[in-house]
Amino acid sequence: MEITVERDDDLKIIALDGEIQANNADDVRDQVINLIDKKPTIISMKKCRYVSSAGLRALLMIAKTAKSRGVKVVYAATIEEVLDIFKMTGFIKMLKCVDTVADAEKELRG
Repeated sequence: MEITVERDDDLKIIALDGEIQANNADDVRDQVINLIDKKPTIISMKKCRYVSSAGLRALLMIAKTAKSRGVKVVYAATIEEVLDIFKMTGFIKMLKCVDTVADAEKELRG
């Protein structure tokens, strides 16, 4: 799993590239949480190919931690296979998800 900051100005875009599985979910959670500051944050999922149950927990913890810090987080550009996992598990109701990074920017600036 590769985690990169694609943008860091008035808002932050964090891109996840790879798979979030049991063996890396805690590291992904910790790395992303460490990148979240006071800026609205988009987590780009367009290159995240798979999310296990441990990965779902990590994504939820990221969202909860951001909320506790008063930071808005939007998950964007999630591929269909991962979006299906979100829908089947009910996570689609717990995570703010939009179709594109541009939609996420509109949501955060809204």
